[in-house]
Amino acid sequence: MTFKTEIFDIGRQVAVQTADWAFSSAGDFVNKGLKHTDLVVSPGFTFNNEPSCSVTPIAGLRNKKIIRLCKEILGRDPFWTLSIKFQLESEKYRGPASPKRIYPRKVPFTTVHGEPNYWPADFITQEQTYDYLRGVLADGNEYLGRYFNFESEEALLSHLPMTYRWMDKGIGNAGLMGSFYEQMDGIIHCLAAIVLGNFEFVERYASDDFKTMAPKRMQDLAKIISALPELQRRFAETGKVV
Repeated sequence: MTFKTEIFDIGRQVAVQTADWAFSSAGDFVNKGLKHTDLVVSPGFTFNNEPSCSVTPIAGLRNKKIIRLCKEILGRDPFWTLSIKFQLESEKYRGPASPKRIYPRKVPFTTVHGEPNYWPADFITQEQTYDYLRGVLADGNEYLGRYFNFESEEALLSHLPMTYRWMDKGIGNAGLMGSFYEQMDGIIHCLAAIVLGNFEFVERYASDDFKTMAPKRMQDLAKIISALPELQRRFAETGKVV
C-alpha cells in the first residue's frame, strides 16, 4: 500500500464519521446534499516521491449552473465556483508554523546551520493525520457556512460573498479584507448574475468604473458580453439561461 493510499484511507475514515460528507478519489471531502451545488473541503494534497505530501486546505463550492455556463461560453470547467484557502482555527496565528507537510513518520533533518535531528514545527506525521483531517473538514464546513447562504440556489447566487477576511487564511488581522471580485472570482460573479437574469452586471464589472486590484480577465469578459444577446433571448423565452 502506497503512502498516498494510506493517507486517502484516513480521509475516508474521517468522512464516514461526518454526516453527508464523502471522501473522493481526488482526495477531497465532498457534500452532495444540495441538488444544485456540491460543497467541497479540500486538504489540498500534493504528493511526492519522498514519500510525503504538502497540504493547503481550501473550502469552496461547485454550482452546476455556473459550471455549465462557463463551459458553454469559455470552454472550460472553472472547478471552483468560489473558494478560500484557510488556516485551521486551532492553528490560527501560528503563521508559518501551521502544518504544511505530512510524512509517514518523523525523519531526521539537518538545518542549514548543520544542526542534526531537526524536525520542522510545520511538519506532522501520518499518525497525526486523522486528527488533522478532522480539523480540516470541521473548519472547512464552518467557513462554507460563514461565507455562503444555502437557503436556496437563488439565495446562494444572489448573495455570493464580495470580501473575505485575510485572517481566515492565517494572515494579518481581522481588519484586513480581500476581494472576491479579483480575476476568476470576478468572472464567477458575472456568470452568477447571468444565471439570475441580471445581464447588466457584466458590463458594469467590465467597465473602468468597477475597480479591482488585479487586471480583469478581459478576454473572458469579451466572450461573455458577446454571448449576452443569446442568453437574454433564452431567459426571455424560458426564464433560465441553462
